[in-house]
Amino acid sequence: MIEDGGGALDACLAAAFMTWVLMPDMCGLGGDLFALWCDGDGAASVTGAGPSPAQYPGAGDNRAALALVPGAPTALTALKPHLKLPLAHLLAPAIAVAEHGFLAHPLMMRKLATLPGGAFRDDLLASWHWAEGKPLRWPAMAKTLKRLAAGEDPNDLVREALPAWRAAGALLTAADLDAYRATIEQPLRMDVAGWRFFGHAKMSQSVATLGALLRAGPDWLLEPANGINAAAKTHAMIEAYKAVYADLADFGHAGDADAVIARLLDPARARAGRATLGPAASEGPPMARNYGETTQVAAVDRSGRVCTLIHSLYRPFGARALCRETGLIVNDRGGSFTDGANAPAPRQRPRHTLVGIVAQAPGGLRLALGTPAAQAQTQTTLQVIASLMARPDDSLDAVLAPRWGFVGGKTIEVEADMPAAILGDLAARGHQLALRPARDWLMGSVSLASVRDGVSSATADDRRNALALAL
Repeated sequence: MIEDGGGALDACLAAAFMTWVLMPDMCGLGGDLFALWCDGDGAASVTGAGPSPAQYPGAGDNRAALALVPGAPTALTALKPHLKLPLAHLLAPAIAVAEHGFLAHPLMMRKLATLPGGAFRDDLLASWHWAEGKPLRWPAMAKTLKRLAAGEDPNDLVREALPAWRAAGALLTAADLDAYRATIEQPLRMDVAGWRFFGHAKMSQSVATLGALLRAGPDWLLEPANGINAAAKTHAMIEAYKAVYADLADFGHAGDADAVIARLLDPARARAGRATLGPAASEGPPMARNYGETTQVAAVDRSGRVCTLIHSLYRPFGARALCRETGLIVNDRGGSFTDGANAPAPRQRPRHTLVGIVAQAPGGLRLALGTPAAQAQTQTTLQVIASLMARPDDSLDAVLAPRWGFVGGKTIEVEADMPAAILGDLAARGHQLALRPARDWLMGSVSLASVRDGVSSATADDRRNALALAL
């Protein structure tokens, strides 16, 4: 798409369309879609995550009852005026693959094999033209994408899928769809150590990444991860994140989300909190763990624009409710509700795990990144950014460096290839270490695109399936 004259946003959206075909267990028009891009000194974003239906929460254990209003359809409508290429051009590769076939990835087929027998599995197999060892063709999805290319309203396609979704147990109605519109908005902004960061607005938890960077402060952020103070920097980043995560308890529809954002991005409050970061591990709040399915892509174009796009159905195959005629699967994002300010309620959006970050650095560097990893997304992006701030020219090292993950209390999951000196220092400070394998999939899989002085780079993480392409 970039070779065809498109921009970074065009490239990311075309990649999203392709994954709707190749990875229906992960993402699609029935899910959420967040995009964040930077051009010059400004940035813009769309946070396409719809609310719960008016009848929510439903009774019983039916997964389809967790379906929320899909955010992707109206996010796509909001993005169209910002594209350089016609939408039909961006959709063409995905349409061709859906029509002519592709080799299904073994990971998706393993997920399919674990699905319980029933209507969803039967409908999914019936909507495909596929035999073992043969390319998988998806005529219903090809038809849906062609209708999008012809200019049909994405929300009309979702409305067409509603009867099938409702028959499976979803509580969504046409009125619920009509009440929600994703819009282009100003992203969150935060400055520290000469860097400017942008993150998605509520209900994305990108504010946790930005707030932790601000709380850690310039001295620790600019400290090299492999320097003599590397262990102390790791401890400081963990403690900064714990403090920020505690504030997220009030981040939800039943709390004052705007007030939480203001607190976390207040420089004076961050400085005061930094002074309280002690040398020993503190007791952090419990963390709700969830393991959704997410796809993410970042791009930089020849004009120096950068973009990150992240989208998801939430858990594998979402709510397991499919419209055979359109190929559309609805999300089960209601599983993101927890308790307190984030408790289930009608017409509300839960605290969202999807996170995208764009940054502008001294010297003209501009970058965009994101990762799948459910609740770990905020921590993974925090660590990669903290490494980049110390060594801006080494994105590969920042992405591949061993990671930690706070899981509640004093417990920190750490990849086993983290240097022994750092592990020993963390243990001596009172952190309770839980070893994970090196290159652990739970720590996410970052994709990062950057540009400086007309030279662009792409970096992909080998913790999950990922790919970096450079023109």
